[in-house]
Amino acid sequence: MTGPSHDPGSAGDRSGSVPYMVGCPDPELLAELVELLRDDPEVRIRRIIGAPDRPSLLAVEMSPAHAGALRARYGTRLTIEPDSPVELY
Repeated sequence: MTGPSHDPGSAGDRSGSVPYMVGCPDPELLAELVELLRDDPEVRIRRIIGAPDRPSLLAVEMSPAHAGALRARYGTRLTIEPDSPVELY
């Protein structure tokens, strides 16, 4: 059976939102981004990896358009990649 997931932890049932991983070598910039994204109703922060004031990675849900806007705003200072489940082989 295919189709959107109805698992509460899945982004498949949220209109337009997909999971992304956001990383940056500068933890201060990533901490600033956390504050910005917390106030953004179009973004859901699922997990912050690292210390709250010095995060190393973010797991978020947002639309592809929103991810593109962040890429345009921050350029190469941020790495924004789609997050997909790990498949064991």
